[in-house]
Amino acid sequence: PGFLLKLSSPYWFDKVSYRTRMRAGSVLMMLSFTLVASFSHLKEASKNDNDEGDDDGINFFVFMQLLGVALCSAQGSLGEATLLALSGKADSFIANEQKVQNTSRASTENEEEEVGGNCSYQIAGKESDFEETSDELQKEEASLCITAFASGTGLAGVLGIAFIVVLTDLFSFSLTGALYCALVFPVCYNVVFNKFLSKYATAALDLALDEQETMVMNTDSDGEQSGNVDVNNSDSVGSLKIDAEDDFADNPWLHAPELSNSVIEEENETQDNAIKHMSTVERLRLTMSLWPYMIPLFTVYAAEYALQSGIWTAIGFPVDDLAARNSFYIKSNWTYQIGVFISRSSGAFFTAPMWLLWVMPILQCINLVFFYFVATYHFWYDYSLLVPCFYVGLLGGGVYVHGYMRINKDLPMSQREFALSTSSVADTLGIMLADISGLFIQSCLYRNNGLNGSVVSCPL
Repeated sequence: PGFLLKLSSPYWFDKVSYRTRMRAGSVLMMLSFTLVASFSHLKEASKNDNDEGDDDGINFFVFMQLLGVALCSAQGSLGEATLLALSGKADSFIANEQKVQNTSRASTENEEEEVGGNCSYQIAGKESDFEETSDELQKEEASLCITAFASGTGLAGVLGIAFIVVLTDLFSFSLTGALYCALVFPVCYNVVFNKFLSKYATAALDLALDEQETMVMNTDSDGEQSGNVDVNNSDSVGSLKIDAEDDFADNPWLHAPELSNSVIEEENETQDNAIKHMSTVERLRLTMSLWPYMIPLFTVYAAEYALQSGIWTAIGFPVDDLAARNSFYIKSNWTYQIGVFISRSSGAFFTAPMWLLWVMPILQCINLVFFYFVATYHFWYDYSLLVPCFYVGLLGGGVYVHGYMRINKDLPMSQREFALSTSSVADTLGIMLADISGLFIQSCLYRNNGLNGSVVSCPL
């Protein structure tokens, strides 16, 4: 459900307000927790009442719990895609406000210089100083909201595991009781949005303030409009805004599609209007043009979730002890989540170059191979393996935050919301592939270690 929602989001997100999507997310989360908690309890009660078991009843209970899991998948994807887009919009809004303030300050200084009788050269110099200050501030603050969101999702992984462990292990809550306690989160989810984020959701961005925005058609020498896209021409439609100092600036990968004439509106057109005027084909082309960012996201997620769902379930000290395997699985995932949290917070300090964004998924694939051999041959087999588990989290979180930060930096303001929400389908696709492949990886490792319990047969 989450994958299908993200896959279709480019074609309907602009028709549904942020507030409506967040309310829907809150409802889906609440329904998800309630279904899993309630039918888990009813299933256990049914077993206790009928020692022989009722297959039809049990199957119905399992189906309803899986429905709850499906709703959670939809909620997670809806919330992630929505809040990524909103984070990008908030970053743009803050940058615009900063630009307005610096423009106002420059104007005030110019008036003072004119009153003092200073020459125009001095005035121009002041304008340049303020422009440089504005540019520096924008670079520093360009993706702080995206970083904050990514860091928050990383912290959620750490605290989410802690929430369950504390309630079930320390306070002896059942799964049902823990999930009922978690019903506070859907309420907080909606309250926080209404209290702190709704102002950005309803704000209209003035694209005229973005001096490097590329929302004007090329005009040839005869005064006719030209539909050619030139990444180095600031007047071309939809060309991606690349920092001139970026070593990725001249790469032809980063060409967004041409937009139809209907997209070219007044200079103060908002981002929402720019996307609303795009046809389905144009939206698809813009989505496909994001592949330099989506492939690293897909690859790193496919590798790390295959590690979690396939390999880490087959490691334990000793491996033939189910409790030992469960213990390592919980500890490895918790350590991984700490790494994710730290690396997703790194966007507050720097933005990774494009080459590094592509190197990190390759390193994650090497981790996948490394842990497979560890689980098979046991040449490094104790809890010090948590160190590379932490490293796996660093790579995964790094690709996540810096991938979206690069989108926010490289694309013109009119396309950022769309691109941020649309590109998030890559990580969901990677997770889906990993969940399926993880079953087969687990079965091969179970066979190699003489274990039973795999649900599929090893194809090797």
